[in-house]
Amino acid sequence: MNDITPLDEAVFKAYGVALGLATMAMVREEIVKSIEGQLGSQDRTLTSEVRAEALQTAQEANNALSLVASAQAVCGISA
Repeated sequence: MNDITPLDEAVFKAYGVALGLATMAMVREEIVKSIEGQLGSQDRTLTSEVRAEALQTAQEANNALSLVASAQAVCGISA
């Protein structure tokens, strides 16, 4: 017996769209962090401490992106 009404189905789909949009916004933020971190880590005008922090930021962003990619792969989503 199907207990899900068409309205419930539409609500679930809307939540899925909202979740997808939120995920894409987070992915975009992490990509920007990664790029800025990589650029900062290679900027010889910055101190070594600042460059190391920028590199760590880039690595953390890359780890977050990898986690999102893994979660999407589990769900059958691939690039």
